[in-house]
Amino acid sequence: MNFSTKSSCSTHKNNPYIPPYQRLLRRNQLWAPKKVKQEHALQQECYNGKLKLFQQPENYSCYFINEQIDIFILDKLISQAKLTNHFSIDTEDDALSHKPAAFQVEFIRPNAPSIVIIIEVQYLPLITNPLFKKIQQLCTIIFTSNNHVYSWGLALQELGKLNSFNLFSKNIQIKEHDIQDEYSGAQKAGLQKTIKHEFNEYLNKTATLVEWACGVDLALGTYLPLDVVGPEHTYRLHEEKKYRTILKDYAINDIFAVTRLSFKLDIIKFSSTNDYEDVSEDEDNINLQQELSIDIPSTYEELIVHVTDELEETNEDTLSQQQHEEIEPTRQMSIFNQTRNFNTILEIHENFPDNETHESFNVEQDVIELQLNDDMDIQSLPEIMKVHFYHEPS
Repeated sequence: MNFSTKSSCSTHKNNPYIPPYQRLLRRNQLWAPKKVKQEHALQQECYNGKLKLFQQPENYSCYFINEQIDIFILDKLISQAKLTNHFSIDTEDDALSHKPAAFQVEFIRPNAPSIVIIIEVQYLPLITNPLFKKIQQLCTIIFTSNNHVYSWGLALQELGKLNSFNLFSKNIQIKEHDIQDEYSGAQKAGLQKTIKHEFNEYLNKTATLVEWACGVDLALGTYLPLDVVGPEHTYRLHEEKKYRTILKDYAINDIFAVTRLSFKLDIIKFSSTNDYEDVSEDEDNINLQQELSIDIPSTYEELIVHVTDELEETNEDTLSQQQHEEIEPTRQMSIFNQTRNFNTILEIHENFPDNETHESFNVEQDVIELQLNDDMDIQSLPEIMKVHFYHEPS
C-alpha cells in the first residue's frame, strides 16, 4: 500500500471536521465556477422533468479490486475475462495529488449482465503478494490484442498513466475504439453533453474533482472515524459512507455511458461464432506470455486440481501398500460450495445438479481394521486406537 499517495477524507485532530462532499462542492466553486453553473442548470432541467437521470442497467455486478479482494472472486473474474472480448474503460486521477487513483472496466457480455471492476491502484497488495499476481493476470487478459476496448478518449493514453503499477505490459495491443472521437468535430465533445443529446438524460459530473485516493471501497476501512465517539462519530460515519457511494456511482456511470454510446453507434459487434471458445489453461498462459512482455506465473490453477492430483498419486503409490487409508476431502467441498455461491452472484449457470458433486470428491472412506492377537495388550493402548479394533460379534 502506498501511504504517501493516499488522500485522507478525514481531518487532522485540531481542525474542524468538514464532510468530504462539502469540501468537494467548495473545491468545485473555487476551481471550476463555470462548470458549477452548468451543473446546476442541468439539475434544474432534471427537476422540472425536461431531463431524466442517467439510467444504469437493471442488472450488473460491481467488484472493487484492492488489497482486500478475495482470491476466489479474482479467480472467477479471470474466468469471465477469458470469455469476454468487449470492454469499456475509464480512469480517475486524485484531484489533490493529480496521481492515478482508480480505473474502471466493464465486461460487456451479449447474453449476461455486465460485470464492473473498480481497481484502486493506490491500495494494491505488494507486488510480491500472490494476490497481486492474480490482479496482474486479470488485467493482462483484458488488455490483449483480440479484445475490443471502448473509451471516452484514447484508451492507450488513459492506460499509459498506470504503467508504473506493473499491472500489464507497456506495449499492450488492443482494438481501440475512441467513442469521443466519433462525436467530436472541430472541438472535443463532452461526455455529459453527448449523453444529454443522445438520450435526454442527465449524467451527474459533480464529482469530477474528488479525492479519489481516499479509498472508495468500504472494505478498506478508510471511512472509519478514529478520533471521535458518540453522535459525532455517527455523523462522520454517515458522511464518509455517503461520499464513497457518490464516488462509486460516478465511476460506474462513466463507463456505462461509454458503453451505451458504443451501442448507439452500432460499434459493438458480438461474434456469432467462436468468441467464447474454451482454451486450455496452459495454452492460454503461453499465448499471453508470447504476446506480452509481462511475465505471468502459472498461478491460475484450481486448488481442486492439485488435490485431485495428490489423490491420484496416493491411489497409485500408496494404496497398494496401505489398502485402508482414511481420506476426508472436507476442504474440497468448501471450495466447491464457494464456487457455486459465486456463480449465483455472477448469474453464471453451470448446471450443477443438487445431487451431483465434482468427480474429485468421490473418495471412498475405508475403515482401518486392526486384528487382535493374544500378545497384544489392549488396555495399555490410547483410547483413540481402541476404537479401530475390529470386534467380532459375540
